[in-house]
Amino acid sequence: MGVSLSELGRAERRRNHASIAPTRAKLDAFCAALGDAVGLEVVPYAAPRYDRLLRRLRLGEVELAWLPPVLALAALPKDASPVALPIRGEQSWFWSALFTRPGSPITSTASLSQAHAVWVNAESASGYLVMRAALRADGINPDVVFAKQSFAQSHDAMVRAVLADGECVGATYVHLDAKGGVARAGWGDSEVRVLKRAGPIPADVLAASNELPVEVRNRIEDALVDASPPDLKNAANALFSATSFARAETMHLAHLEVLGRYLLRERVR
Repeated sequence: MGVSLSELGRAERRRNHASIAPTRAKLDAFCAALGDAVGLEVVPYAAPRYDRLLRRLRLGEVELAWLPPVLALAALPKDASPVALPIRGEQSWFWSALFTRPGSPITSTASLSQAHAVWVNAESASGYLVMRAALRADGINPDVVFAKQSFAQSHDAMVRAVLADGECVGATYVHLDAKGGVARAGWGDSEVRVLKRAGPIPADVLAASNELPVEVRNRIEDALVDASPPDLKNAANALFSATSFARAETMHLAHLEVLGRYLLRERVR
């Protein structure tokens, strides 16, 4: 099983979740617990970067991989298939929201030519990639529409910049409740004006190489979703901050696939 520890341990953390940087020891513990649950040896592989992990998955040298949404899109379905999605809090997916502060002269995406876009960083799904892809899908070129663009390097810094200046817009994550209302978002309790929302997007995907036998893949899925023993639950929480797992249904990946060619264009910039 492959995980990019350097990426999962990046400084940008998910808010409202305990988030201590993953370590090789936590990866080892998860693989041992998963192996015990399915009756197989699960060998850990700590990739230095996601591109190395994706390459080994494509070569069949890694049979399970923990992937962020954009890399999952690059791997599925040609090289791998989704096994399970992590649930953090009550959700296994998120939306990206483009927003500004209340009272801003920017009232819709039609007035973005006035805006200074403050993005999180070029690797952030919710704070950059997904929203830029969604704008492209609407026929809006993010490279030319904004008066100015910059990176804040964290969700908190981006939110502060947007709330301080009515000419700024930013993008961040949003989790919705069962009724479609905002359960939590990158802007916390602040009042904002949402200009556009894109999603749902899976937070992460545990993917299996297409070389892995279907019977083994199903055993792993069942162990994670249906009958996860306490040791496996604890190890998953320690490594991924996942309280449980959901089966990867077609609906979970549908919007990601719609944005596919736009997301990959952003990724290779």
